[in-house]
Amino acid sequence: QIIMAATNISKKRKIIADGVFYAELNELLTRELGEEGYSGVEVRVTPLRTEIIIRATRTQNVLGEKGRRIRELTSLVQKRFNFPEGNVELYAERVSNRALSAIAQAESLR
Repeated sequence: QIIMAATNISKKRKIIADGVFYAELNELLTRELGEEGYSGVEVRVTPLRTEIIIRATRTQNVLGEKGRRIRELTSLVQKRFNFPEGNVELYAERVSNRALSAIAQAESLR
């Protein structure tokens, strides 16, 4: 990720670091957004910023009132993973077909 861009590290270490970042981010979002039908995350790294796309069944709850919740989550991710100010952006995407998402199906059974 961006964290490793400044230092010169081996490909193996970079892959491990990216995997750990993804796992920790997924765990954090699972805990925070379990009730909102969270079903996964996608991380896109561009030279200017890191985009994190959150997939959920109830995106309105993820965004919150006037986008407040998504801003709180952005700030939380930024602090937790030491991103520079304004270098990370979170987006919410609705799960297009709930029947194909195992996590969404399990959530609906609870």
